[in-house]
Amino acid sequence: MTFIKNQYLYIILLYLVFVLPLGLFFEFSPYPLPKVQYFVLAIIYLSNYVFFKEVNFRSKIEKKVIDQLKKELNRTPSKNEIIKRQTLIVSHRFYSLLLSMFGVLILMIVYGQF
Repeated sequence: MTFIKNQYLYIILLYLVFVLPLGLFFEFSPYPLPKVQYFVLAIIYLSNYVFFKEVNFRSKIEKKVIDQLKKELNRTPSKNEIIKRQTLIVSHRFYSLLLSMFGVLILMIVYGQF
């Protein structure tokens, strides 16, 4: 449940930016672009390293993580607890990428594009 709570906006963004346009392309484009699905898979994978750098992301979410842990623990969290939660959220971000790649694979199966 924590995965969905922390990553739902990111998952929606990935599907709106990558999976939905690819599905629309497969459905409505009269122009064949061979192997475009592999290009999209590569872009999804590379976007994790180009646009969403882990160090910047960790510093961005630190305040939210502290607030979230304060509510859960009813005390000020230790640095170790903060780092563990940040690591969990970063790993969830990777799983979100895998979930969007899975969406592309589903489109490949549905449209027979291999």
